Amino acid sequence: MTSYDLVVLGAGAAGLGAAAGARAIGKSVALVEMDKPGGECTYTGCVPSKTLIESARRIREARNGAAYGFRSVVEVDFPAVMDRIRTVVSDVAQDESPDRLRRQGIDLWPGRARLLGGGEVRVGKSTVQAERIIVATGAQPKIPRLPGLDGVDYLTNKSLFELAELPPRLLVLGGGVTGCELAQAFARLGSAVTLIESRSRVLADEEPEASAVIGRALGSSGVQVVLGRTVSRIGAGPIVYLSDGSELSGSHLLIVIGRTPQTSELGLDTAGVEVGEAGIVKVDEHLSTTAEGIFAAGDCASPMQLTHVGYEQGRLAAHNAFAPTNRPGLLGGRREWDPSAIPRVTFTDPEVAQVGLTEAQAFAAYGEMAQVSYVSDAESDRARCAGRTEGFVKLIAATPKVLRSKLLVKVVGMTAVGPVAGELITQGTLAMRAGLVVGRIAQSVHAYPTWSMSVRIAAAQFFGGYGGQSARPARDNDD
Repeated sequence: MTSYDLVVLGAGAAGLGAAAGARAIGKSVALVEMDKPGGECTYTGCVPSKTLIESARRIREARNGAAYGFRSVVEVDFPAVMDRIRTVVSDVAQDESPDRLRRQGIDLWPGRARLLGGGEVRVGKSTVQAERIIVATGAQPKIPRLPGLDGVDYLTNKSLFELAELPPRLLVLGGGVTGCELAQAFARLGSAVTLIESRSRVLADEEPEASAVIGRALGSSGVQVVLGRTVSRIGAGPIVYLSDGSELSGSHLLIVIGRTPQTSELGLDTAGVEVGEAGIVKVDEHLSTTAEGIFAAGDCASPMQLTHVGYEQGRLAAHNAFAPTNRPGLLGGRREWDPSAIPRVTFTDPEVAQVGLTEAQAFAAYGEMAQVSYVSDAESDRARCAGRTEGFVKLIAATPKVLRSKLLVKVVGMTAVGPVAGELITQGTLAMRAGLVVGRIAQSVHAYPTWSMSVRIAAAQFFGGYGGQSARPARDNDD
């Protein structure tokens, strides 16, 4: 039996973050992975999807050149697009290769892990023992229980990037982040795409204004969007039968309705680790499970299934695993996981980025004491130059509940929609993390003409009318 200070189950973002965090404080680490280091993000998630989206974006821009003073004929070479994806994935995978992990002092143990209790972990036919254990096994595509689905060869993000030919008619089940991203990308590549979402709008967790923009963007990309209807069964073809009696046929079916934690067959019950609804590992504010000495991080333990969340949680779990429990976090003790200022980005075109509270959430928390500013890209000089005026910046701010002064108002949420919204959201994230008052953003000189000018203008609206527009009280607009 080989002993370590820490054994990490899973070598995705959370597992890699945990291993790196433990090595940074001088701990010996065994990293157990039954597939390849890097996990879903590298091989079937973020990296291949964003590479595909980039090709689709450039195709769209080339086809729309007439609006910018040029014309071009575009021929899509789908096998070449997929070859480029494989190249990029291979390049990124080198950052997480077994050789690189070895140079970092991390021992990679290939195989399926199972907890045996008492700090022991079975890996294949071997056993390793550790003072602490971190479960970071990630998640897998969620598959609905639909009559007829078992008889259809459907796609998920795990199999999508193995396609050799462009799907002629693609049915996309799910209008969340992944569904919208991939539906738009494949439509721009040349597929006839139909997206099916049971709720009343796409990206239903985002601001209604953002959903409206993306709904229009999908339509202009050629995506047929079907809203407010559930799927009753699946037929060969494939054919999707809807709750209203209508049916949709395609050549391929892509299921992207979410992801479910990979926590089965790990022996969690043997080790005393409790799981909650849908198999998610129960953790406290320090990412500690119900079993002494065992922590969990990332998609298997967090409702925020994002790569950057997984990596940060992994590092925090590694710190807390060895931190003293009798002192506060600021003095080297265990630190709490704080999800309040974590950004998320949907990489459609335009992008949707959000951090903190939505307007409806801010209204629930602060009532009309929460204020909202809004700047349309139709008023942005940079957006006019780019010919991309469909987006906006929305800032939500509130004063402390005790000392209510306009000078103390702070950002509690932000949404940006536009070509570079994922970059703009950093201003809101930084303001929230640092506890900056909104006035600091309004006072900061932004370069002209940049997309970020809209953030400054939005901040200025909290201090009287700016350009004829002032911040308004928040409303319960989550519809």
